[in-house]
Amino acid sequence: MKVNVPNNKDRLKKVVLGNVPSPATLEKILSKPVPKVIHKILEETQEDLEAIKNCYEQLGVEVLAYPVNTLKDSIHVRNGFIVVDDHLFVTQKLPSLNALYDSVPNKTFVTHGGGYCPDIYIHDDYAILDRLDRQAYVYWKGILSPRRKIITASNEGHSDGIYCNVADKIWLTNGDVLPYKKYWPDIPVLELSTTNAGSVNNWEPVESLYAQRELTKTNGRYLISKHTLTNKDVAFIDQYLDQWVGYCEETLFDINLSIIDKENIMVISQNSLVYDKLESLGIKIHKVPFRHRFFWDGGIHCITNDLVRG
Repeated sequence: MKVNVPNNKDRLKKVVLGNVPSPATLEKILSKPVPKVIHKILEETQEDLEAIKNCYEQLGVEVLAYPVNTLKDSIHVRNGFIVVDDHLFVTQKLPSLNALYDSVPNKTFVTHGGGYCPDIYIHDDYAILDRLDRQAYVYWKGILSPRRKIITASNEGHSDGIYCNVADKIWLTNGDVLPYKKYWPDIPVLELSTTNAGSVNNWEPVESLYAQRELTKTNGRYLISKHTLTNKDVAFIDQYLDQWVGYCEETLFDINLSIIDKENIMVISQNSLVYDKLESLGIKIHKVPFRHRFFWDGGIHCITNDLVRG
């Protein structure tokens, strides 16, 4: 299979969509029954992934998805590989994606491993390397600098939850995290950070109180939609599913978008401040469900990975 991704604005033609195991598969993996709430998460996540797949296909995008049979696999397929032009670079090899790796002849398994691919932003003539350690930074600068200008940043958390360039029409940002005026003086910037009176995640007051209460139980790591966590729930997740959850309290899902092309994007949350602005720029918003994003700590950009644009 040929791959080609020169930027994030050309027409998306083929994408990988992350997956989760069925409850029965998880019980087989763990050799034990799992709580009902975990059944709920897995079943509803599979329903939402199917809705996302259907939306992509209605927009003319081919979707590849692979079964998950180990805890080493992740719904966050963005973490483990990145396509740069016609080459696939793998930094975190997932068992579930072996068939994908085998199908792409033009690939490299990067010796400096890790789930840092969301922190490498590729565009036509520049690349942003964000919070990479020295070894990874030197490697990627060597790979990318012959064709692209390198912009260095050092933000906390995956960059796709901090800023997003929407088809060169606008930057969405959670704070003053990039030198926007220096490098992109003609592209407007929409500030969303709460410190600057921005609105994030679009919670109603009651929902906000619920979220604060539930996040206190998990030290800001995760919450479960429409479920009050018990001590047993938290103990089970922390003991057996710790690698599935992240630190969702810091994640801005309104920025975590899937860009189909210059006129279409897919989103998993509702924020009228963001989406009204994008629609005023001629961008159509396609809303899809992802109810348990605060459990998986991932938006639609995290759970997908581009293979072909153009």
